[in-house]
Amino acid sequence: MILNLRYKICPLVSAALLLIFTASSCKKNEYVGKDPYADAKPALELKVNNTASTPIEGEVGSVVSLSGTGFLKYKENLSVLFNGEKSEVIEITDTQVKVKVPQWASTGIVTFMVGSQLLPGPNFRVNGAVSTDKTFASYVGANGRIYSINALPDGRMLIVGDFNDYNNVGLRAGYSKLAIISPLGVLDKSFKPGKGVPSGTLFHSALLNDGKILIGGQFNTYNNKRNKIGNIAKISLTGVLDSTIYTYMDRGGEPKKDTVPTFNAFFSGGVNKMMVQPDGNVIVIGSFKYYMSKTYYPNQKDTIITDSVLVNNVARITPNGALDKTYNFNTPLNKANDGFNGSIRDAYMQSDGKMVAVGNFSTYNGAPANKIARINLDGSLDNTFNTGSGPSGQIYSIRPYVNGKFIISGEFISFNGKPIAKAAILNPDGSVDESFNTGIGADGSINNATRLGNGKILLTGDFQKFNGITRYGFAIVEPSGQLSPNFNTIGGFGFVPNIFISPVNDVINVDNGEASVLVGGFNSLNLIQNTRLVKITY
Repeated sequence: MILNLRYKICPLVSAALLLIFTASSCKKNEYVGKDPYADAKPALELKVNNTASTPIEGEVGSVVSLSGTGFLKYKENLSVLFNGEKSEVIEITDTQVKVKVPQWASTGIVTFMVGSQLLPGPNFRVNGAVSTDKTFASYVGANGRIYSINALPDGRMLIVGDFNDYNNVGLRAGYSKLAIISPLGVLDKSFKPGKGVPSGTLFHSALLNDGKILIGGQFNTYNNKRNKIGNIAKISLTGVLDSTIYTYMDRGGEPKKDTVPTFNAFFSGGVNKMMVQPDGNVIVIGSFKYYMSKTYYPNQKDTIITDSVLVNNVARITPNGALDKTYNFNTPLNKANDGFNGSIRDAYMQSDGKMVAVGNFSTYNGAPANKIARINLDGSLDNTFNTGSGPSGQIYSIRPYVNGKFIISGEFISFNGKPIAKAAILNPDGSVDESFNTGIGADGSINNATRLGNGKILLTGDFQKFNGITRYGFAIVEPSGQLSPNFNTIGGFGFVPNIFISPVNDVINVDNGEASVLVGGFNSLNLIQNTRLVKITY
């Protein structure tokens, strides 16, 4: 009986099971519906040599031979793309395809396309007017993001960020969050910050008129000097904290000594940028609410008194760290005026000491100021800087241009009602310079726009195309805003993990305007390892 049930289960299967299994095992092809494999494409009968081409590099317009088998079968609908840009097929046999490197090709992978099916080929290096400097020691680089780079008067460069090692010198060697490198990118070991900033992040540095350095970020310790640092510190060019020795009497009447910073400024939140005015005073911007100062050991007692003043994300301090209460300040109430009603993303200091700030704000001291404003020397709003309705979206960066103009970039698609995408040049009065227009522009945000030493403009961000042309986060445009021919052959950035993010945080021009150093979060550029910093020549 048992055997009989086992071999005659179909007649006895329950109605419930029939509902669950829409087709009985006794019948075939009872399924009614779309075949899930009906749209599957047959495998390409095409094999490609994806290790090399002949030659392996060349200029725009040069002829390249690609080898494999099965090309003739797909002759009518075969396309060859250089890093996303379609090439002209010159000759095709069953084992070889000859193509011409297209005008807007850049270094990257060669891809074969048949209909919507893709087949990867070899990497190809496109040579042009811009190249990465292989003599610059950035192969190992920093083991964390670099947020800012500052050129020193002697040609060296100070980098700050969230790294704790540079060029594998070792964690115990110090250089945590800051280092000085030579013009060749080599670590300068005469700069000795000790333990540096063991926890937290540095966002910016500024060179003071006395030759010393301000560092700002989110940190409360420098070389193990705890509880005496508040997101900003003053150090020497050798890395030593600017400090002095105080003598005091402890509560038992015994004489004691302590080392405390001579720079007596503290902020309640992160410091994002510091700008030195011509008179030596410093404008500080960040995500802080209060400025604080400390009085050490009054009346010969081991007591510290902390004084706090409301400043709302912007303050002006003297070179020794004292708060300048002549800057946007309400003296009777002993607090700053309202200032910006939102965060400040970036700012630029003009040669006359005025500051142009951009960010997520709409007013300054109650007056309209949509995402961009210029501030006078006394901290009041400069009403001669008229941007109209301003940008339609966020501005991420502002940099100097020429003749008192500024270049801004971000995610806006219009400015003062005029269509202009992600980057714009503003005249000194705040109006748009209409000679610069990127057209459709980037398909993502432009996080940094910098005028290069040759007069062209470098745009970097999280975009993948610029005016429909493949540019992975790196585009060089003319003063008109259009892509510069032969200056866009350099390939895009690489990241670890392999997730495309905003690549560049800061750029400085070096070598008398013939090169630039880029810093950020990338680990390669143009298929060459360059870890968080790279030097490009042009």
